[in-house]
Amino acid sequence: MERLSHGRTLFQAALLQSLILGHYDGAVPVKDLKGQGDFGIGTFDALNGELIMLEGRVYQVNGQGKVIKAEDHWKVPFADVFFFETDRTLSLKDISSLDELRERTDDFIKSWGPNYFYGIRIHGAFDKIYARSEKAQQKPYQRLDEVMKKDQVEFHFAHTEGTLIGLYCPSFIGGLNMPGYHFHYLSDDRKVGGHVFDLCLKEGKAEFCLLSDFKLKLPRSSRFGKIDFTGNLDEAVKKVEG
Repeated sequence: MERLSHGRTLFQAALLQSLILGHYDGAVPVKDLKGQGDFGIGTFDALNGELIMLEGRVYQVNGQGKVIKAEDHWKVPFADVFFFETDRTLSLKDISSLDELRERTDDFIKSWGPNYFYGIRIHGAFDKIYARSEKAQQKPYQRLDEVMKKDQVEFHFAHTEGTLIGLYCPSFIGGLNMPGYHFHYLSDDRKVGGHVFDLCLKEGKAEFCLLSDFKLKLPRSSRFGKIDFTGNLDEAVKKVEG
């Protein structure tokens, strides 16, 4: 390992598990999120689309697949952001699937140390991107795995250039987030994007950012305070993320 990060921090608003259980009330304004990072992923109040932060700008991919620049006063119920600094790079070519991409990055991360968080930024030319977003929800909110059965919107993009915004979480993070990889996509022309299910990467460069510190901000609300987290949510997380 060339070096460890010094105080480089992953900031997380709420829990992935609270999102799974239907806590979609935004608690952190986009403006405050920008003070915690310039790169990251998440969603918006009422589960109104996918959140992408890239180069300090925050975008929404809404339920119609449209990319919109987020306003500072918009709030988020869940997000992971940090300030991206490149520690290592990896050239990639002819990656036929998201599983193959995970395998390539796994080898890289395991040699470095899988017990840290990693930001992964991959810019390249993609033969295909298979992505999703979701429609905004109305109260009373349903669980996220139920919402995705009816309000998930899927997109297929061909021959596009852009950036994968990725986060790797270590195995011990279960209960707060999902161990493993989570990728969003944003095209260079800022016209398409979303949560990535699958891809074919023609050629690109991956940059890795090691994150050794973790900061968690929980919503201050009676509703969050009374969520029952005692059930096993592993299968629900896999369904939603997969």
